[in-house]
Amino acid sequence: MEFDLSRVLDALPAMVWIALPDGQLELINRRWSEYTGLSLDEARGSEWQTAAYPDDLPALLERWRSILASGQSGEMDARVRRFDGQYRRVRVQCSPMLDDAGRIIKWCGTVTDVEDFRRAEEVLRRRELDFQLIVDSIPLPVAVTAPSGEVEGLNQLTLDYFGKTFEELKGWKTSDVVHPDDLERTIAEQLAAHQGDHAYNVESRHRRADGVYRWYNVLGLPLRDQQGNILRWLHLLIDIDDRRRAEAALQAANDRLARASQVASLVELSASIAHEVNQPIAAALANAQAALRWLRRDPPDLAEVREALDDVVKDGTRAGNVIDRIRSLFKNAPPSLENLDITDALSEIVALSRGKALKNGVFLQVQLSEGLPTVRGDRVQLQQVMLNLITNAIEAMSDVDDGNRNLRITAGRDDDNVFVSVQDSGPGLTQVTLERVFEPFYTTKPTGLGVGLSICRSIIEAHKGGLWATNAAKGGAVFSFTVPITSATSSKGVRDPVMPSQAPQPLADITS
Repeated sequence: MEFDLSRVLDALPAMVWIALPDGQLELINRRWSEYTGLSLDEARGSEWQTAAYPDDLPALLERWRSILASGQSGEMDARVRRFDGQYRRVRVQCSPMLDDAGRIIKWCGTVTDVEDFRRAEEVLRRRELDFQLIVDSIPLPVAVTAPSGEVEGLNQLTLDYFGKTFEELKGWKTSDVVHPDDLERTIAEQLAAHQGDHAYNVESRHRRADGVYRWYNVLGLPLRDQQGNILRWLHLLIDIDDRRRAEAALQAANDRLARASQVASLVELSASIAHEVNQPIAAALANAQAALRWLRRDPPDLAEVREALDDVVKDGTRAGNVIDRIRSLFKNAPPSLENLDITDALSEIVALSRGKALKNGVFLQVQLSEGLPTVRGDRVQLQQVMLNLITNAIEAMSDVDDGNRNLRITAGRDDDNVFVSVQDSGPGLTQVTLERVFEPFYTTKPTGLGVGLSICRSIIEAHKGGLWATNAAKGGAVFSFTVPITSATSSKGVRDPVMPSQAPQPLADITS
């Protein structure tokens, strides 16, 4: 029977031993003997202890005695000398063998070499520690997430900034960590980046421990293995609140300066108009008064009245001609032409308008076709047109509910022209307004003078382009203009303006 048991033990793919009820070693299999280099005679009884690492032996024996006393299964860890003299960590597991009466008749155990596993664990722990030290040394709030988006780690700066525990910050999507107005957009940006396998950059407000929300630029960077698989995401939070305040202050100063310049220009324009128009109006008034005097005669001198009224008509016509001449000053003033990159010019105006859009709760979306050709134009005048259209669009949405104020700026080309469109989500234009919106001194604003769009059309026409207005299919107004491309094709003549429905689809998308 003992011979058969030995054969069974030798066939097992593990190191196996059998001990008597008092713990004395009775039997070992071939794998145990080969591993330790000890034969059964050299290991029998308590001689097996010579294979244990001396410093580990006291704790090992104490643990073995406690298992014997309990009569229950147990396990032990220790270092054991291998046949080559190297000590390696092993895991010993044992269980009692009972007879029918429930008495322990043998102890059976296995020995598993866990040295390589433990070393791998230690390397992993060291790497984790090194990674955490690196993250903690970054002078910015940092979050580490799994590819699924679950928060795995936060540096101390993050915990200090939010004043919350790691467990609390794991549920940031349902807490007050991100400003409620920015939360949905922030989650959407992160989800799109995870699904699209690319980095992301989003600006959002985050709640400090004292309850104050500050603007942060959140950069999400994927950490990949050598095969390109994403192992983790690193999220850096860069405080831009002071910068945004400075930008807002600068924009406010620019707005005040622009307003002062507008006021000065309007004062000058008003004085010029008043001076020019006063003369025919004064003459018309004098002639009208003379006509009244001729009518009061008894009998009335109708011939003189007829002559005076003819003069009133002439004076009125002359006043209208004065208005046309003032408008022609804008139309006929030769622009300072240059080869102009419309993308750069438009981008500068968009940057200048971001502050006003943000202040008025307007979501600004810019779509520019890639590789737009240059145009021949006056940079300042065309930028004045762009700024006027953007400002009008922002003001047109003043009565629209917050969250529904959307301003979309697109730029593209057809064969001979570059087009720019500015679309708002305001109430749109009435039929009367569509017919008269570019007339001088026609305005729908309580405090408007009605000269801005008229001047804009004069500028665009001086550039041999077109400016028009339509209503968008889903509501809101669309103002569009074209200018000819600087190329040989422009010599064919200016084509009819390209309406938005005919325009090519934009290729580049920049959203703020």
